[in-house]
Amino acid sequence: MDVAQHVVAEVYEPHTLTPVDRKGLDARLNAVQLGGVTLGYLTYGTEAHIALPASEHWYHINITLAGSSLVTRENGDRGMTRGMAHAAMLLPHRAQTIAWAADAAQFALRIPRADLEGHLAALTRARVGGPIDFDLVVDLDSRAGRGLLRCIEFVRTEWDEDGVLARNADSRRQLESMILTNLLMAASGPHQALLQRTEPAPGPSTLKSALDYIHDHAGDFPTPAEVAAATGVSARTLQLHFLNHLGRTPSQYLRDLRLRGVRDELLHPRSAGTTVTEVASAHGFHNLGRFSSLYKSVYAESPSETLRRSRAA
Repeated sequence: MDVAQHVVAEVYEPHTLTPVDRKGLDARLNAVQLGGVTLGYLTYGTEAHIALPASEHWYHINITLAGSSLVTRENGDRGMTRGMAHAAMLLPHRAQTIAWAADAAQFALRIPRADLEGHLAALTRARVGGPIDFDLVVDLDSRAGRGLLRCIEFVRTEWDEDGVLARNADSRRQLESMILTNLLMAASGPHQALLQRTEPAPGPSTLKSALDYIHDHAGDFPTPAEVAAATGVSARTLQLHFLNHLGRTPSQYLRDLRLRGVRDELLHPRSAGTTVTEVASAHGFHNLGRFSSLYKSVYAESPSETLRRSRAA
């Protein structure tokens, strides 16, 4: 028990772990760091009680994959989570306790308070002056909840397969932004009023400014929140503006721009030794299988076919 408590505290947060059955644990923890966000799979293999004091520094999101847990906040809020149906939001300014079922397994995220609150401010162009009072339980059966699950599964798969997340710092930043956005959309609470509020329709100059910013910074792979901040509107307003005028989100537009850059280089290779992998990676496509499928769906030929045709010509 002491070893499990020490290791989990090192990765996540100081806490008190008390197994209900004193015979011992069958604990597992696999964790990685993604920017400021910690992601990990955690199970104790026995019924346990966990006491987590207020920290002021971190939000914790426990996505229940199997079994169940009962979470209680110091203000009296209580919520039950069940496998693949719920997640629990643990707040930085509240003490919380967790009754952990013997068969429970969770995907646990630790997010710096400044990162999540700053991301909400960037998405909404609103001042976020204190902790976000998320509701305790996140419904993973909702549309936004299913989106969060898909996002987490994508990140997990990329890491396990040594994909884009593990290889490229810019892509890790994109994935971290994707996690924070999906989490804010899926969680209920007062912050939803900021996400859903309507803003005055932006003028033509907003779209031009956003496009200029994307083209000027395409090599840095800007996130939607960064593009929105550069143009002075919320990320939600910018996304709707792009959809209305271009039929694409800012992320899709940037992806298409990068894809065109790849095609240009394959059509006009810089040297006889140019490879598809080299060109794709330079434009931020690090998962070659996904990139090839996307390229073929747009240009009706594989990237290697484009390169062979260019060399033959």
